[in-house]
Amino acid sequence: MDHSASELNTSCSPSESSNGSPAHKRARGRVRGLPRLLAINALVCGVEIVSSAAFTYIPPLLLKAGYTETVMTIILGIAPFLDMMTVPLLAEWSDRCTSVLGRRRPFIMFLSIVLLLSLILVPYGPTITTIVTGNSSPRINMVILAVGVILLDYSYQALFNPCESLLSDLMATAPEWEQTRGFTVYSAGISLGCILGYLIVSIDWSSAGFPLSQEQTSFSVIFIMFLPCLFLTLFCAKEKPYRRTINFSLQPGEGGILLRKAVTSDNDMLLVKKLNPSVTIQDEMTVLDLTSDSTTYTKDHPSDGGYESGSSETDDTAPLILPSSEMFKWRYQMIIHHVSRLPKITLQKLFNSVLRLLWKIIKILVYLPYQIIKLPLDTWKRVSSAPNVLRRLFLSELFGWMGFMCHNMFFTDFVGQYMYGGLPDAPEHTTLAVLYDEGVRMGSWGLFLHSLTACLYAFCIQQHIVRLVGHRTVYIGGLFIFTVTMAATMISPTVTFLNIVTAMSGVGFAALTSTPNMLVTLYNSDRQLYLWDATTLEGGEERGLGTNVAVLDTAYFLSQLVLSICVGPLVDLTGSALPYMIVATLSGIVSVYCGSRVVFTDVHLKQLRAGAF
Repeated sequence: MDHSASELNTSCSPSESSNGSPAHKRARGRVRGLPRLLAINALVCGVEIVSSAAFTYIPPLLLKAGYTETVMTIILGIAPFLDMMTVPLLAEWSDRCTSVLGRRRPFIMFLSIVLLLSLILVPYGPTITTIVTGNSSPRINMVILAVGVILLDYSYQALFNPCESLLSDLMATAPEWEQTRGFTVYSAGISLGCILGYLIVSIDWSSAGFPLSQEQTSFSVIFIMFLPCLFLTLFCAKEKPYRRTINFSLQPGEGGILLRKAVTSDNDMLLVKKLNPSVTIQDEMTVLDLTSDSTTYTKDHPSDGGYESGSSETDDTAPLILPSSEMFKWRYQMIIHHVSRLPKITLQKLFNSVLRLLWKIIKILVYLPYQIIKLPLDTWKRVSSAPNVLRRLFLSELFGWMGFMCHNMFFTDFVGQYMYGGLPDAPEHTTLAVLYDEGVRMGSWGLFLHSLTACLYAFCIQQHIVRLVGHRTVYIGGLFIFTVTMAATMISPTVTFLNIVTAMSGVGFAALTSTPNMLVTLYNSDRQLYLWDATTLEGGEERGLGTNVAVLDTAYFLSQLVLSICVGPLVDLTGSALPYMIVATLSGIVSVYCGSRVVFTDVHLKQLRAGAF
């Protein structure tokens, strides 16, 4: 018996476990090639192609459909509101998703389907109305357009959480220089997507002889371009399924090893029993007959990405779980067992099922308003309960994205109204309408240059500057350059000067899209050091990587929600599009200050814990 116990203890020891094997160590040190990084970030590029091209047209489309500036910004604020309610929950689910596709890919697939549906609704709303009702109704067209915009806005923003978590999983055990390269490729992918998206909307498709309108042709092109980006990431991610944790402590016993349950359920006991009939359950103790047991145990953790790169946790802290092959076998046996016990469906059971369905619908109708009412409290709780380092990064992200979203989403409207003097609601083919459309197209060229600068800077220059001056200087310097360019935009004497300063703002965009994700990965790589004040989730579970990424996503969503409440009425009140750039400049100033308070190194962390930072 003692010999068997030593064998089991030896098989689970860090030195000889699968996680500690030489092959595994080589995998953990394996360099991620550039082609694989590009493939992982292909979906991010595709999402940005969609968002940049679509949101160039969406504000003008909403204004042309009859919505005011205030109502337009409110519509654009609905999706961030929904994202704030659902994305943190989706992030927690993805941390513990047990799908055979992995943790992140099921959510990527679902949100991508919603995104593709919205790309049909927005440009082809009038056509759909005509097919369904037989005539074109302006009010129905407005409703379909609004629903399509909300779905598009929601899905494209929600997609960033699983995409960022996917990359962070891959980079979890990489050295710092490799993490820098990984998130630089991520930032470059975003910028490349913006380049392609703005290039699509800058082309005059109507003069090229296409039978569709300018908007319909552009949306059709981005629909087609998104598909290969989606499939490339899905096929190259190589996620392994996440498996439920079963924690046991090993104790010698008569006839076998006693496995005492730690944090587990009766289903876990049943699972062990199914896998090995020689296991006997004695209250809180389970006896495992080692002579007939061939089950092996591997290690996993909610923060482990499930990649060949290995787990981000040490061998001593990772819990024991059952392998996926045995888990699949147990699930198959359970399905057969339940199917064999299915009784014939009776009218009474059907009636009870209908009543249960109605009760669930009633609960949803009551629960949704309740969630909306408590959303501010939940958001505050999510941010306030986050570790100190994440809260500081959250504030910098919040004001940084307020500036960038105000610029990127409303820049074409600003150029069309402020620089060209056009009106979005002017009758078609009039001078004011032509001027506004020309301004929108010229604004698209400005955003194209903005994205081109961001891509070239992130891919070719940023890594070298980081080696010279460090991440902190690059991050704060990028936000400062953005702030200066936004101030210069308001006093631009010519369109040429406007495009130059808009191009320079891409430096700040590259910093904002790469550095925060790198910092979250850094914080999660050494939780005891950086996340020393982290609180556990409900149920005693440890915060996963996706949950921490969701804190930054909350800043992204909240920035748009604040803009939708404040900026639209301000534009309607002043009768000018200039407030867009004023708000962007002020937000940039605050983001620079907050960025100076972000923790980048353990030196900053020591100063923070000493109260000197």
